[in-house]
Order: sequence, then C-alpha cells, then structure tokens
Amino acid sequence: MEILLTNDDGYDAEGIRILYEKLKAYGDVTLVAPNDHKSGASVSRIFWNQAHVFEHEEEIISVEGTPADAVAFALHGLNKDFDLIVSGVNNGHNLGADTVYSGTVGAAMEALKHKKKAVAFSTDFNHFDIVRDHFESIFDYILEHDLLSEQYMLNVNFPTRDYSDVKGIRVTELGFRPVKHYYEKSGDHHYTSKRRFLPFEFVDGTDIHAVRNGYVSMTPLQFTNRTKKGIDDLKGKVPHDET
Repeated sequence: MEILLTNDDGYDAEGIRILYEKLKAYGDVTLVAPNDHKSGASVSRIFWNQAHVFEHEEEIISVEGTPADAVAFALHGLNKDFDLIVSGVNNGHNLGADTVYSGTVGAAMEALKHKKKAVAFSTDFNHFDIVRDHFESIFDYILEHDLLSEQYMLNVNFPTRDYSDVKGIRVTELGFRPVKHYYEKSGDHHYTSKRRFLPFEFVDGTDIHAVRNGYVSMTPLQFTNRTKKGIDDLKGKVPHDET
C-alpha cells in the first residue's frame, strides 16, 4: 500500500513522526507536510503558482504552504499513485466545529476531492502516549472493517488526557460545544482568548461525548457542505414548479 502522510503541525512535529514509523508496517510511506506550523488552515491553498519544496530525507518532504498544498503537491507533483492519505496525528483534538477550521481535516478533505481515501487522526494536547500504545489496534480496526471510502473522509480522535487507555471505538456524529470569546485592546493591538468548556450537555453519540468518556471517536465527513436535510427543507418550502 502506498501511503501519503501529512499534517498541519509541520513535517517535524511529534505526532507525524510517530505515524511515520508506525505506518511503515502497513506499506510504503511518503511524508509530505507543511514546512511550518499551519494549524487552522482548513482547505486553504496558497501554492498556486510557485513555492519552495524541501527534501529533508528520502521520502520526507516539506512544502512552503498549507496542508492542502502539501497534499496537492504530493498527488500531482510526485510520480506516485497513493492508495491512502493519512493526516496527523494532530496535537489537539479536532471535534465538532473544529473540523471546519482544522488543517489536519483540510488535508484529508483535499485528498477526498481527488477521489482518494483519507483519514485524519487527532489527540488531546501533548497526549501522544495513547497514540503510541493504541494506534495499531485502531488502524487495524479501520482496515478490517473497511471504514475507508472515496465518498467520505474519516475523522478520528483519541480520548482526552484523562485516559491512558482506550475503552473502545464509537462511530459518532459531530458534537458542538459553546465557546465564549474575549477581545481586549492593548496599545495598537487587540488580543483574543476564549473559554471552550462552558457548562453544557455532552450529548451521547457525538465525538465530544466519546472522547471525554474514554472512547476513540470516528466521524465520517464529506468534502462539500451539501446537506440532504437542507435540500429537503428547501424543496418543502418552494413550489415544485419553481425548482
């Protein structure tokens, strides 16, 4: 199996180097990732005309651009036909609304756009030991149950740092947690901070509920923002002769 490995924390980040070693047991691994930290880049692209590409070691390349740039370059600039694109392991969860902003997810979305199977992995901040201990069992589960698809990417999150073990695996919906933002002016700048864990109900069946209760969450995500419910709702509100 030809595996493309990428991330949004940068080509030399701890999480991607863990996966680089572990994925070698599953196939030939090529690491192509941003040269610098690009968290929050989503599916943005800046490498449209020219950019620097750095070859650090055999099969380890960094790109002056975003995670999506790295994937696009690997798919179209290297003479390889990748079977699977793996993104991560991100240092920090990508849950709920995070998936809209995440460069880790964005890299997998870029792969999905090109009809490639893709999976993104994230863990709680600096909680990499759980990845070292359990990645193989989680990845084997994904492969054995044929969970990868060209129709959706798989967003996988390990349990919070409250857990050193994994209770199990849950297929989940996206959860949404309220965030309160603060903006303060100091001199010529505005500074921002936020509080994420305000009191709210952790809904069973969501990714947020799963990781906070010791489970690995697996959520399928589509490339587009199309929603069948939205289409059905609109068609129910608009006369048929106008659609």
